[in-house]
This record gives sequence, C-alpha cells and structure tokens, in this order.
Amino acid sequence: MSTERKVLHFIPGIGGGGAENFLRSLVANMQGSRWQTVIVVVRVHPHEAFAEELRAMGCIIHDLDATALLKPGVWLAVRRIIAQERPDVVQTWMHHADFIGGLAAYAAGVPQVVWGVRATEVHRNPDDSALKTFLFLQALRWSSKLLPTKIIANSTVAIDVHEAMGYPRSKMVWVPNGVNAQRFAPNEATRHETRAQLGIPSEAPVVGFVGRFHPVKDLECFFQAAVIAQTQRADLHCVLVGGREEELYPAARACFEALPKCDQVRFVPFGSATERYYPAFDVFTLCSRSEAFPNVVLEAMATGVPCVTTAAGDCAAMLKDLGDVVPCGDATALATVWLKRLALSADERAALACKSRARALADYSMERAARQFMDVYEEVAV
Repeated sequence: MSTERKVLHFIPGIGGGGAENFLRSLVANMQGSRWQTVIVVVRVHPHEAFAEELRAMGCIIHDLDATALLKPGVWLAVRRIIAQERPDVVQTWMHHADFIGGLAAYAAGVPQVVWGVRATEVHRNPDDSALKTFLFLQALRWSSKLLPTKIIANSTVAIDVHEAMGYPRSKMVWVPNGVNAQRFAPNEATRHETRAQLGIPSEAPVVGFVGRFHPVKDLECFFQAAVIAQTQRADLHCVLVGGREEELYPAARACFEALPKCDQVRFVPFGSATERYYPAFDVFTLCSRSEAFPNVVLEAMATGVPCVTTAAGDCAAMLKDLGDVVPCGDATALATVWLKRLALSADERAALACKSRARALADYSMERAARQFMDVYEEVAV
C-alpha cells in the first residue's frame, strides 16, 4: 500500500461559511496522516488570511480568481488542475461545485469523486431564472447517479431530501460535523474582554448570531424577535458575527431599523477568531429557514452557551433537551424563548453549559469527523 495519497478539494470559497470553516478544520485534523491536501478555490479573495493558514498546514492552494462557478472557463481550469495534480480522490463541496468538479474529474480521468452535501436545498441565486434552476436540478439528479462514487452528507434531513430529489441513497454516507473542543470552550476572561471591545456592559443580556448575511438565515426574523424582546428587556444587546451593517440585505435592514434601540446591536465582519465571540453571548440563536447540520450550533454548545434555533435541518436532533427549537419564521416564539433563557439563574446556566459542552465533545468531535472522512477516502481510492 502506498505511504502517501492525495485528496483534491474543489470549493467555491475559502472562508466565511460553514463548509469553508469545516474544510479548514478537516485539513488541520488530517495533518500527520498519509493524505496530502490540494485545494482548488473558485476565488480566495477576500479571505487571503485563511489561504495562508492552509498553506502553513502544508496545503497546495490553486486560486482560480473567478467571479462565478458555472462558467466554461472554470470547468476547464479545474479539469486542467486535476489532470496536473493526479489526486487519488476528488472531494467537492456544495451543489454547484459537486456538478462542475465531478464533470472536470471525469474528463481528467480521475473517477474517484466524493460529493459534499451541506444543505437541505439547492440555493437559487437572485438572478437565476426558474428555467435555469429547473435544468440545474435535473442535471444534479442525473449526474448524482453517474459522477460521484460516494456522497457525504452532514445532515440526516439532507439525505432524505436529496434521495427525494433523485440522489441514490446507496451512495450517501452521513458524517455529521465536528467541533474543535480546544478552540471553542467557555472562557470568562474572553467574555469580559470581548464585551469591553464591543462596548457592551459586562452584565447586559446579549443574544448572539454567527453566520452569513444571506436571506436563508432569515435575519428579518432575528430582528423582529429583537423588537419584541427589547420592549421587555430594554437593556438587551445583540451581536451579529458575519458581516457589517451595510451588508444586510434589504428586508433584514428594514427590520433592523425598526428596533427600539439600534445602537445596542453590534456587527462583526467574519474573521478567523469567531471563538472569541461565543463566550460573550448569554444566548446563541440561529433563525434560518433552511439548514443542514450547522457548525455554529456545535460551536455554541462546546462554548457552553444556551442555544435557541428554528426547526431547520438537524438542529433539533443536535440540541435534544439542551436547547430550544421554534418554528421557522416565528419571531414571537423566538423572542419568548430568548427571554426564558435570559432569565436562567447562574446555577442553571452553569449546569446547562456543562451538559451542552459534554454532549458536543462526546458526539461531535472534529477528530471523529476527520477519521470518517478519511475512511471514505480510503474506500474510494484505487
């Protein structure tokens, strides 16, 4: 058996989203194994710092510096790089990259392809026509039977949804996300430092969010809930890690501007130090319309922060009895549960934090996830 093998990842970006963050953690946990890592990125900018982190781990990074994925030039470039690198396995991430990367690998003569399903729906760009979306869904359906050897899904709900779309269930493998227990951990000193940095009083109640400012995250619901909560807790602060205020999409901005106290909301652009913000939260919330198996919920659990989510993807299965799950789009229910969690005593919070962290580490370690990925790669590689 060869002592070294190579996996080539094809992904739209290198930072800012759950798949990108998971890939960086996966690479870190595969260091010291016999798998060499190559990453082909549609566009690295504006996340050059993440690319440098990966290079420091021994990764080879190919930056296509393209502005869109579904273009002939991107497919040709990916095919050329795959033919040049000759990997033992090609791993693609998310629907568009699955399709383009799978075709490119096939054309380059590397049939050992693993698709990565990270969502319960195929996201439609605002300028995509209904016909274009329909044709792409049909292309995914038929190519799923031909191109990938295996399909790794991070969500049991996503497996069911994709089987209904026409994906072959026999190819699908469930590998839930993992969390870095050292990076994401309770830290009282960090709690106070981050609050001071953000200009938030040390005793003020804080509801936090970490994620992209994308309509699927339903930030309208977040701000509508914050309006309700601030009428009962005038001292309520909110922290949104994932973008600047000016990056809010129009519907979310309108709801933000309706807040009684907009000045008690802090916006933090995405960076590599998200672990510094979770300890500053009294409640972590995710109010998405659609999810698969969100990393951010695991990160909050490992940090010991009470979680409130909508019933999207595998959130309910992750939290079980340790968090609250409300219907998608129900701002009143979201605000009600925020206030309930904010009312917990110090002892109740400490007990919940201990149990949440213990479950995250026992069931969803990053080491376990990396081993499962490598097991799939070993099975697929010739």
